[in-house]
Amino acid sequence: MGNGLDDLLGDAKKKGSEIWTSIKSAGKDKLKNGIQNLNEALPDIEEAGFILVRLDVDIALLPRLFARFKQIKLIGKEERESILLKTKKNKFLNFILIGLFKAADIKNEISIDQINLEEIELEIGLTPSAKLIFRREERLSLMER
Repeated sequence: MGNGLDDLLGDAKKKGSEIWTSIKSAGKDKLKNGIQNLNEALPDIEEAGFILVRLDVDIALLPRLFARFKQIKLIGKEERESILLKTKKNKFLNFILIGLFKAADIKNEISIDQINLEEIELEIGLTPSAKLIFRREERLSLMER
Protein backbone atom coordinates (compact mmCIF):
# COMPACT_ATOMS: atom_id res chain seq x y z
CA MET A 1 0.00 0.00 0.00
CA GLY A 2 2.84 2.35 0.79
CA ASN A 3 4.29 1.66 -2.63
CA GLY A 4 1.01 2.77 -4.30
CA LEU A 5 1.09 6.07 -2.38
CA ASP A 6 4.75 6.58 -3.31
CA ASP A 7 3.89 5.97 -6.96
CA LEU A 8 0.99 8.42 -6.74
CA LEU A 9 3.20 11.10 -5.17
CA GLY A 10 5.92 10.42 -7.74
CA ASP A 11 3.42 10.80 -10.58
CA ALA A 12 2.07 14.04 -9.07
CA LYS A 13 5.60 15.47 -8.74
CA LYS A 14 6.41 14.50 -12.31
CA LYS A 15 3.19 16.04 -13.64
CA GLY A 16 3.76 19.20 -11.59
CA SER A 17 7.28 19.46 -12.95
CA GLU A 18 6.01 19.05 -16.51
CA ILE A 19 3.36 21.74 -15.98
CA TRP A 20 5.92 24.14 -14.43
CA THR A 21 8.32 23.56 -17.35
CA SER A 22 5.49 24.29 -19.78
CA ILE A 23 4.54 27.51 -17.93
CA LYS A 24 8.17 28.69 -17.84
CA SER A 25 8.55 28.01 -21.56
CA ALA A 26 5.32 29.86 -22.39
CA GLY A 27 6.39 32.79 -20.20
CA LYS A 28 9.79 32.96 -21.90
CA ASP A 29 8.13 32.93 -25.32
CA LYS A 30 5.75 35.71 -24.28
CA LEU A 31 8.65 37.85 -23.07
CA LYS A 32 10.58 37.29 -26.29
CA ASN A 33 7.50 38.13 -28.37
CA GLY A 34 6.78 41.23 -26.30
CA ILE A 35 10.33 42.52 -26.68
CA GLN A 36 10.30 41.78 -30.41
CA ASN A 37 6.93 43.54 -30.82
CA LEU A 38 8.21 46.53 -28.88
CA ASN A 39 11.36 46.70 -30.98
CA GLU A 40 9.32 46.59 -34.20
CA ALA A 41 7.00 49.31 -32.85
CA LEU A 42 9.77 51.81 -32.03
CA PRO A 43 9.66 53.73 -35.36
CA ASP A 44 5.91 54.36 -34.98
CA ILE A 45 6.36 55.29 -31.32
CA GLU A 46 9.05 57.82 -32.29
CA GLU A 47 6.77 59.19 -35.02
CA ALA A 48 4.19 59.74 -32.25
CA GLY A 49 6.73 61.85 -30.33
CA PHE A 50 8.17 59.39 -27.79
CA ILE A 51 11.43 57.49 -27.37
CA LEU A 52 12.12 54.38 -25.34
CA VAL A 53 14.63 55.25 -22.60
CA ARG A 54 14.53 52.12 -20.46
CA LEU A 55 13.17 48.60 -20.55
CA ASP A 56 12.84 46.41 -17.47
CA VAL A 57 11.89 42.76 -17.83
CA ASP A 58 10.13 40.97 -14.97
CA ILE A 59 10.75 37.24 -15.28
CA ALA A 60 8.04 35.57 -13.23
CA LEU A 61 5.11 33.21 -13.47
CA LEU A 62 3.29 36.06 -15.22
CA PRO A 63 6.08 37.87 -17.10
CA ARG A 64 5.90 41.64 -17.59
CA LEU A 65 7.72 44.33 -19.46
CA PHE A 66 8.14 47.79 -18.00
CA ALA A 67 8.87 50.18 -20.86
CA ARG A 68 9.83 53.78 -19.98
CA PHE A 69 9.30 56.48 -22.57
CA LYS A 70 10.16 60.16 -22.76
CA GLN A 71 8.14 62.58 -24.83
CA ILE A 72 10.46 64.35 -27.26
CA LYS A 73 7.94 66.27 -29.33
CA LEU A 74 4.30 67.28 -29.23
CA ILE A 75 2.05 66.31 -32.09
CA GLY A 76 -1.40 67.63 -32.89
CA LYS A 77 -4.71 65.89 -32.49
CA GLU A 78 -5.04 65.19 -36.23
CA GLU A 79 -1.58 63.61 -36.40
CA ARG A 80 -2.39 61.46 -33.34
CA GLU A 81 -5.59 60.24 -34.95
CA SER A 82 -3.74 59.50 -38.18
CA ILE A 83 -1.09 57.44 -36.37
CA LEU A 84 -3.73 55.54 -34.36
CA LEU A 85 -5.70 54.81 -37.53
CA LYS A 86 -2.56 53.64 -39.34
CA THR A 87 -1.61 51.31 -36.47
CA LYS A 88 -5.13 50.13 -35.58
CA LYS A 89 -4.54 46.52 -36.70
CA ASN A 90 -1.52 46.18 -34.41
CA LYS A 91 -3.21 45.88 -30.98
CA PHE A 92 0.13 45.83 -29.12
CA LEU A 93 1.33 49.07 -30.73
CA ASN A 94 -2.10 50.67 -30.48
CA PHE A 95 -2.21 49.93 -26.72
CA ILE A 96 1.20 51.56 -26.27
CA LEU A 97 0.31 54.66 -28.28
CA ILE A 98 -3.04 55.15 -26.53
CA GLY A 99 -1.33 54.77 -23.15
CA LEU A 100 1.37 57.29 -24.07
CA PHE A 101 -1.11 59.79 -25.45
CA LYS A 102 -3.37 59.53 -22.38
CA ALA A 103 -0.42 59.93 -20.01
CA ALA A 104 0.85 62.94 -21.95
CA ASP A 105 -2.62 64.51 -21.76
CA ILE A 106 -2.81 63.95 -18.01
CA LYS A 107 0.48 65.79 -17.49
CA ASN A 108 -1.26 68.96 -18.71
CA GLU A 109 -3.91 68.54 -16.01
CA ILE A 110 -1.44 67.98 -13.16
CA SER A 111 0.63 70.74 -11.69
CA ILE A 112 3.25 69.95 -9.09
CA ASP A 113 5.49 72.78 -7.91
CA GLN A 114 8.32 72.94 -10.47
CA ILE A 115 8.32 69.20 -11.07
CA ASN A 116 8.14 68.00 -14.64
CA LEU A 117 6.85 64.81 -16.18
CA GLU A 118 10.09 63.14 -17.18
CA GLU A 119 9.00 59.65 -18.17
CA ILE A 120 5.99 57.49 -18.78
CA GLU A 121 6.26 53.86 -17.75
CA LEU A 122 3.97 51.35 -19.39
CA GLU A 123 3.55 47.97 -17.77
CA ILE A 124 2.95 45.42 -20.49
CA GLY A 125 1.57 42.25 -19.02
CA LEU A 126 -1.61 40.55 -17.91
CA THR A 127 -2.92 43.78 -16.35
CA PRO A 128 -1.46 46.68 -18.34
CA SER A 129 -0.99 50.04 -16.67
CA ALA A 130 0.71 53.39 -17.11
CA LYS A 131 2.78 55.26 -14.56
CA LEU A 132 3.72 58.93 -14.79
CA ILE A 133 7.17 59.73 -13.40
CA PHE A 134 7.67 63.31 -12.28
CA ARG A 135 11.09 64.58 -11.21
CA ARG A 136 12.80 67.78 -10.29
CA GLU A 137 16.07 67.17 -12.11
CA GLU A 138 18.14 69.83 -10.30
CA ARG A 139 17.30 68.27 -6.94
CA LEU A 140 18.28 64.82 -8.17
CA SER A 141 21.74 66.12 -8.99
CA LEU A 142 22.08 67.42 -5.39
CA MET A 143 21.38 63.91 -4.08
CA GLU A 144 24.07 62.41 -6.30
CA ARG A 145 26.87 64.57 -4.88
